[in-house]
Amino acid sequence: MRTLITMILCVLMSTVAMNAKPRCQSFNNNDDKVTIVFTDDKADQQYKVSDVKIIPSWGGKEYPATLVKVTVKNGVATVTLTFPHLTHFSNPKVELRINGKKSLFKVCQ
Repeated sequence: MRTLITMILCVLMSTVAMNAKPRCQSFNNNDDKVTIVFTDDKADQQYKVSDVKIIPSWGGKEYPATLVKVTVKNGVATVTLTFPHLTHFSNPKVELRINGKKSLFKVCQ
């Protein structure tokens, strides 16, 4: 019985690790653009980011990214997202796909 419980816990922990969420590292609204940097410490060498949109939360309008830059080093992905200059934010979020899987995270401010 103890072995079964240990095995179930291991499966649950590996499932959580596989579904790691991006973590916002920085946000700025300088130089007539919005730049957001996030990291994901559970990245594979294959880390594709697509369909990136920022949702500033006022009115719910979405704005697509103008630039997406991804680097992966030692299992940690660092992603820099650039958007058009925006002036109104209220709990902004970023919606994107990572390796085809939809993800949403809150922007740090």
